[in-house]
This record gives sequence, C-alpha cells and structure tokens, in this order.
Amino acid sequence: MDFAVTPIFTLTQAIWFGVFLVLGVAVQFAFSPKRRAVMGSLRFILADVFRTAPAIAGVTLIRGAYRAGYLAEGRGFFEANLRSVVWMSGFIFITQLLVRYLPPLSWLARDLRDAGRAVWSARLGRWMGRAA
Repeated sequence: MDFAVTPIFTLTQAIWFGVFLVLGVAVQFAFSPKRRAVMGSLRFILADVFRTAPAIAGVTLIRGAYRAGYLAEGRGFFEANLRSVVWMSGFIFITQLLVRYLPPLSWLARDLRDAGRAVWSARLGRWMGRAA
C-alpha cells in the first residue's frame, strides 16, 4: 500500500482558493481599522495574505488535489478524505513555519503581530483607566 499518490489540481480548486483568500483578507481589512492604521493599508494586506494563504491553500488546493488523486486511484470516499487530511496538515504546518521564520515573510508577520499587540495594549490601557 503506497501512501503517496499523484495529486490532481483543477481550475475549480484554484478559483475557490482565490475566492476564499480575497474574502478572508477583505474581512480582515474591513474589521481591523486600527491595525491597518498602525501598519498602513498595503503592508497590512500583504501581511494578512501571507498569514492566511497557507491555511486556505492547504484546505482548497492541497487537500482537494490529494483527495481527487486518491479517488482517481480507486480509494474509497472516507479513505481518500482521511489520507488527504494528512497531506493538508503537513502542508499547512510547513508553510506556516516558513511564513513565520523565513526573513522577508517573517518581517511582515512580526509587523502584523506587533500591530495587534499595540492595538490591544492601547485598548486594555483605556479599559483600565490609563491615559491612551
């Protein structure tokens, strides 16, 4: 029994990846005005895209492609789904590590994290009665 299979990537998977990525970034852009103000709109969008893309790509592209590959190989529905979850989880884990620790991407991730901390620090300061 081989665990590896040739993934089958489709245009539909790519379209759904794009739709979910744009939707996710648009929601963050709309509901994070303070972090956006701290970072600037362009840097905020780039940082959020690189932070969000691994998870969405893992679910829509990697899991979908491996699931289709296993189904085409003749595996059952549940087996194809469970095996594709392993590929998806590994992909998400590795790409999130790259985004967090690979220098050009890690700078954006750090800036996004620092902006969030600054917003929450100011918010907690107001709640505790300290001058903002």
